[in-house]
Amino acid sequence: MNEITHPYRTRVLGGLAFAQVTIGLSNGVTLSMGSLLAAHLAGASWGGSAATLTTVGAAIFSIPLSKMVSRYDRRTSLSTGMLLGCVGAILAIVGAQLGLFPVVLLAFLFLGSMSAVNLQARFAATDVASERTRGRDLSLVVWSTTIGAIAGPNLFEPSTRFSQAVGLEEHAGAYLLCLIGQIIAIAVWQFTLPKGLKPEVIPNKTQEKSKLTPKAMQAISSVATAHFSMVGLMSMAAIHMQGHGAGLTIIGFTISLHIAGMYALSPVFGLLTDKFGRNFTIFSGFAMLAASAALLLIWPEPQWAMIASMILLGLGWNSALVGSSALLVDATPPHDRTYAQGRSDLTMNLAGASGGLIAGPLIALGGMPTLAGVVLAVVLLQFLISSRTSLKSS
Repeated sequence: MNEITHPYRTRVLGGLAFAQVTIGLSNGVTLSMGSLLAAHLAGASWGGSAATLTTVGAAIFSIPLSKMVSRYDRRTSLSTGMLLGCVGAILAIVGAQLGLFPVVLLAFLFLGSMSAVNLQARFAATDVASERTRGRDLSLVVWSTTIGAIAGPNLFEPSTRFSQAVGLEEHAGAYLLCLIGQIIAIAVWQFTLPKGLKPEVIPNKTQEKSKLTPKAMQAISSVATAHFSMVGLMSMAAIHMQGHGAGLTIIGFTISLHIAGMYALSPVFGLLTDKFGRNFTIFSGFAMLAASAALLLIWPEPQWAMIASMILLGLGWNSALVGSSALLVDATPPHDRTYAQGRSDLTMNLAGASGGLIAGPLIALGGMPTLAGVVLAVVLLQFLISSRTSLKSS
């Protein structure tokens, strides 16, 4: 077991954490605003397009960005991804201002690059972590997103007033804040991430094609299930609540609590992952995701049920993400890690895109209970598959 402390560990973790605050703010202020903007321009049936195209964009950019890590380093990869996210923010401002829905859809796609970078940052933390602190270090980077991510949704009304004050369309101000946050993150990485930072590479002497072990496949499918569930339910939460009379303030508050669940307890899940094992937090995440879906299946209309469901949804996603990410690194040799990480983020985002894609039609078909029922079935199926894999490898 490697217990040697990386010489740049503190500097790298500090830089990643600080940048995640601004990324969290950028994501938080635009996440649900995107669904409201899409619904404003093209109708409620397009509300899920924001989350869907953002996750599709994250999937598209995840593989080339992971290859950039191998060819160059983390700083180059993260900065390039964030520059593409800046393009998305600019396109969103233009599309909102001029009422050009196709431009807004393209903006969502490019903003997916910001999501891909947000996910890759947790693996950057493992580049400087020992096996003993792997869960804790990656969870600290995930946790640092909390501050900005919670504050973001509560900027719905202030960003709208800001837009009006400077003569922008009411949704456009959120994307201007997003753009500023992304630029700050790029500047922080230039000073904190050393050139050449990447996973410790041990040459593959046999020159075998990179492949994934059963444990790695379990990690990838587990985090994909969590992301499918989270995007599917969250993408329609704002529109569902608005349809039942909730105002922007309560919607923003609910999304804030959801995002707090996604990030705030990451250090706790990281410690549990290191102490009790990767599967402990993965299966705990499945339990919370199932509870979230069950609440909306039984009580789809009360605001308290939506709030409780969104909190459980965030916590379940967080727990599954931390446990699966640590398991993936454990289950892959150094020369395969960027390959495995890229495939994990690709699969994760494709699953999330699928969740966002089916959310609107399922809501139209049978309301929130139908969507929640599908999510619950997928989570239970993945629980059975992961349990079987764990038993075989134990």
